[in-house]
Amino acid sequence: MKGYSSDEHPSETGGHATARSPAMHRLGRTAALVALGYLAWQWPLAVGAAAVLAGVLFMHELGHFVTARAVGMKATDFFLGFGPRLWSFRRGETTYGLRALPLGAYVRIIGMSRADLVDPADESRAFRVKSYPRRALVVCAGSLMHLLLALVAFGALHAVFGAPVLDEDRWQVAEVVTTTGGVVTPASAADIEVGDRIVAVNDADTRDWESFMAQVQSRPGEQVQLDIQRDGSILTAQVALMAHPQTGSGFLGVRASQAVDYQTVGLPVAMIRAVRDLGQSIADSVYGIWALFSNIGDIVDRIVSPPGDPSASSDLATRPVSVVGIVHLASHASLGWSERVLMFALVNVFLGVFNMLPVPPFDGGHLAVATYERWRERAGRERYMTDPKALAPVVAVAVTALVLLAAGLLYLDIANPIDL
Repeated sequence: MKGYSSDEHPSETGGHATARSPAMHRLGRTAALVALGYLAWQWPLAVGAAAVLAGVLFMHELGHFVTARAVGMKATDFFLGFGPRLWSFRRGETTYGLRALPLGAYVRIIGMSRADLVDPADESRAFRVKSYPRRALVVCAGSLMHLLLALVAFGALHAVFGAPVLDEDRWQVAEVVTTTGGVVTPASAADIEVGDRIVAVNDADTRDWESFMAQVQSRPGEQVQLDIQRDGSILTAQVALMAHPQTGSGFLGVRASQAVDYQTVGLPVAMIRAVRDLGQSIADSVYGIWALFSNIGDIVDRIVSPPGDPSASSDLATRPVSVVGIVHLASHASLGWSERVLMFALVNVFLGVFNMLPVPPFDGGHLAVATYERWRERAGRERYMTDPKALAPVVAVAVTALVLLAAGLLYLDIANPIDL
């Protein structure tokens, strides 16, 4: 959604706020808190991931807000969400608050265009009268905040959580099958966890997946000893393997993925690697955005695929995701904190780059307009300001395309969610 706005509030007309009773405000806040509490109880990881995304939006707007104040602009509103106001307070010249629809956030800066009405006493603090470098800095501040968040996350990944590195010769548990044929699996009964590495069965080395399968499938109904590597320690478990209801072979009840090691380094090296990762991620995001638009036909084919169509996720490297998809992936039980921190960094880089597309209403569109105005002012010419009415068709087309894409990806992530 648009990073900052000079438009009137949806709840205001003619400069006068629509009256709402305190009881209605309390009822709305109570309903929102109850709904949030229920969701957090039912899906704590998903709600946590959604809260992180809300925090990312907050930091984006904070970048605009702090920079605007620093260069002498007046910001009158700082809200998370759109639609009906749930809660707000005023401090100084700015109103802060929450709105009902969690579809983005905005900061209102006065005088974003020549059509905006500004109190003459505040004209010197309007966006439109500031120098080009100051306007450009405020416009880019949201994306710069995303890149700063990503840089910090990359640094924490290398210094604290450990950067994930694939171990090609080993496997680990990616999923524990709870039941099969209505019977609780041995893996579930033995409390095997995602991320465990079963390194031996009856003292036979099973760090290779084929070796593990050979040991298990040849022992239906037998009691075996599992040596499990978990968090750097070796645990021992006695497990009675079951016979698979279809094949009759020995069955434990785990699915595997390639093993991942986590490497940490000192802070100086971590920050050097973080800068390297940031640069590579920016390049990857530019390529990904180009691929998104150049392969729009493939994207449309995925979006119109029926529910349960495996082709919708045939190539995860080129499949875009919505906010729902991001939350689903970030809250997946198979991901550790290193993977979640890495995802946080990559999402911030992508948002920062995508938001700089040179098309209104993206911040990059505002930068393009400011740059065009500066070019028209070259050689000492008088101040030039673009007519917002001339940009209205471009904004309408861009917003329509963005809404259609967001709706399509939302359907795709609900009808054909990515299965890790």
